[in-house]
Amino acid sequence: MSEPNYTIVTICNRQPIEPYYCLSQWWETVKEYKPLVISSIGSNYQGLCDKPKFVYRAIKQGIIKTEFIIFCDSWDLVFTTTPEEIIEKFLEFECDLVISSEKNCFPNDLKDEYDALPHTSSFKYLNSGVIVGYTNKLLQALEAMEVESIPDDYFDGEKNIHFNDQFEYQKAFLKQPVHIKLDYQQVLSRTLHEAKLDELDFSEPRIRNIETNSYPCTLHMNGNGKSENGIREAILKHLNLLT
Repeated sequence: MSEPNYTIVTICNRQPIEPYYCLSQWWETVKEYKPLVISSIGSNYQGLCDKPKFVYRAIKQGIIKTEFIIFCDSWDLVFTTTPEEIIEKFLEFECDLVISSEKNCFPNDLKDEYDALPHTSSFKYLNSGVIVGYTNKLLQALEAMEVESIPDDYFDGEKNIHFNDQFEYQKAFLKQPVHIKLDYQQVLSRTLHEAKLDELDFSEPRIRNIETNSYPCTLHMNGNGKSENGIREAILKHLNLLT
């Protein structure tokens, strides 16, 4: 059997103690695909800005060699399908990278710029929880972002929200160092911050996002999507992952 041409990558250095996270459920949905879990590379993980730094180093050092990469969060995300389907769906976008999107703009410094862009749903703001694409193109984008020079978000004295990976990706998307598209239709990932249960259809084996009539490949319980409105419990129960 040939080796897969993709690598699932996440940055994680500890098991969360908060009960509303779902790292163990993420693992159950991806373990057979041998994901790469990076806890440190060149330095210990200290904050969100280490996420792009660590994946950059892993690609640069040849740890990630596959043609495609699925770079995702793990504390609050589960897969609903195979990596093969994710790559198949990515190729339909006909671009270098696809980044997930959400209804909330955080940080909101660039909200006006994003509001002015053409979009096809209410999920019009970048969310960095899922990035799918060509590994060499992600490296190219990270080099253009100068990720090694990004300050760490946790240790600037004020926990400045602007020093985080999502803000850096927001800026990169507007500059387009490579051909990047957002997942407006929630095909690769459904972001769930401030979501309501009636926005999802649980009547089929795959959960359907009603607004975009899509069957997301991953479900990202970002923000309060992991702790409010019963979203987390409903999803994990439907996927037989509730422990």
